[in-house]
Amino acid sequence: MIRKQAPRRQHRSKGEIISTFTFLLVGVFFAGEANVLWKEETVLKALFMTLCAVACIAAGLRFHIHNLWHQIKDLLS
Repeated sequence: MIRKQAPRRQHRSKGEIISTFTFLLVGVFFAGEANVLWKEETVLKALFMTLCAVACIAAGLRFHIHNLWHQIKDLLS
């Protein structure tokens, strides 16, 4: 059974732009804090902060990741 793919929409509402910007900004801040923690050799805190930074940056790029996922899916099918 072939499932019809929903059309892609533009993600341009003010709320989406604000949340994307906020996720990216917090992710960059967490990455800077993680860098400081790595230099202080507090490994567990640095690891957790790095994980948080990656998660926030991925959340900020969620629409691009979604589009990339569909492009890869289209190439493989």
